Amino acid sequence: MEDGIQKGRFIMITRRKFALIVSAVVLFSVLAGGTIGLFAQSRSFDQINFQLRIFSTAFKQVLDRYVTAPDPQKLIYGAIKGMMETLDPHSVFMDAKTFRDLKSSTQGSFGGIGIQIGVRDEVLTVIAPMAGTPASRMGIQAGDRIVKIEGKPTKGITSDEAVGKLRGEPGSNVTITIEREGVSELMDYTITRALIEIESIPYYGFIADKIGYVWLANFSQKSGPDLSKALQDLEKQGMKQLILDLRSNPGGLLNEAVEVSSNFLDNGSLVVFTRGRLKESDQDYKASGQVLFGPKKGSMVVLVNQGSASASEIVAGAVQDWDRALVLGQTSFGKGSVQNVMPLGDSIAIKLTTAKYYTPSGRCIHRDNSAWQSGDLDSLVEDSTASQEVYATLGGLKRKVYGGGGITPDIKVDLPRLNRFQMDLERKTVFFKFAIKYTVGHSNLPKDLIVDESMVDEFTKLLKEDKIEYTPEEFKESRDYVKQGIKRELLSKLYGDKARTAYLLQNDAQAQKAVELLQKNKDLTKLLKEGQNGK
Repeated sequence: MEDGIQKGRFIMITRRKFALIVSAVVLFSVLAGGTIGLFAQSRSFDQINFQLRIFSTAFKQVLDRYVTAPDPQKLIYGAIKGMMETLDPHSVFMDAKTFRDLKSSTQGSFGGIGIQIGVRDEVLTVIAPMAGTPASRMGIQAGDRIVKIEGKPTKGITSDEAVGKLRGEPGSNVTITIEREGVSELMDYTITRALIEIESIPYYGFIADKIGYVWLANFSQKSGPDLSKALQDLEKQGMKQLILDLRSNPGGLLNEAVEVSSNFLDNGSLVVFTRGRLKESDQDYKASGQVLFGPKKGSMVVLVNQGSASASEIVAGAVQDWDRALVLGQTSFGKGSVQNVMPLGDSIAIKLTTAKYYTPSGRCIHRDNSAWQSGDLDSLVEDSTASQEVYATLGGLKRKVYGGGGITPDIKVDLPRLNRFQMDLERKTVFFKFAIKYTVGHSNLPKDLIVDESMVDEFTKLLKEDKIEYTPEEFKESRDYVKQGIKRELLSKLYGDKARTAYLLQNDAQAQKAVELLQKNKDLTKLLKEGQNGK
């Protein structure tokens, strides 16, 4: 037995056992929905019973007649998966691994060695060791190539497969074999796994004089406490204004979205409400607890983009509706549906959409993103055909805010598009590879390093080695971009992700626009009114 599931065995089914399975399927249908009477609102019991008989007949025919004896468990799991796929992209069947991964992502911790990994040039590569983890303490470095795990070659392995092998119970060991730039021999590391905490706030600090910046990357069980700590720390250092960065934050736990919002809104303020098919799905969620950075503390900007989804949109919508913050960037994703996880035993579950989210002013966050997901629309181009319903904010200014799905920013700021050559550099991770090679002989570069022409010349040699095609015009147009890419990866390699993030913010058009607006408008009301004018 592994995770409560029998694997590698086929089950012989007699007619009696088959009848019991069919009965169990029917009984599950009843129990999972509460009562079969719920279905009777639109379809009679006889119709449902007829469809179940079709399924049971098909199931039996496959068991009896398929060319090789099928695994009944796989058939049932496949049927449930197919059923969920007829609903919406967020309603899914979760096998044991997917269910475990979901719990790890929401709990904010897992057993592992503490490295970020990816496949680079078809080789499993360490992107970065996480500070304070077993891998970091044993000297694993960014750019190390993991050629074996427990003595078995990693050639052809996927990132997910590697994660499955590297994670495990805290206190257990795993041996990895490393190939490192500038070292002739392979190196074996036996690392003791530990409880690894997932950072919900990878970076916070000051982006300008008295303007704090917090990058909230996800909504796990740690997000509320981590944000409180960051806000208190920044206030002690003199923060008077704040930028909360929710860009590319895919969301997470609803209660954490409420807790995060409660740091900025008065107690009792509605944060979000849900409405669904069943009365039990109708819930109102209000701010409570200590207000660490309320309206009287200072003005605030929230950054969003098309990767901001779910819980991110709840927070952005709440502070926008209550006139607490200016929202800047690009219209958010529009993932405003509520999913409940319903276990089907000890190790498997379904995640089912049961309601939709609405901002305090009544805007439905959810929208149909099928055009983006299918590639019919450019992922960086907003759908101008989407309807925009007009609502009014609730904080007293009665500003116009817009519905139609997602959170429309008060001020839209698009990011510059990459040209073909720049996209090629990023797609082929050339800056990352350059930093690994260059720091072998230049490990003492300062944090304020300047990318000079000798570095650029070394970089062009790597372009030639890797057969990266470009024209002289493309390189001339991209020279500043190349220098920025070189510096960001050198800082990441030598000083870690926090140094990399601090540098990237200096050239971030959206973040710098937020700084400009905050410096110009110390008063929150003036800031919000300027946003209403679209400046």
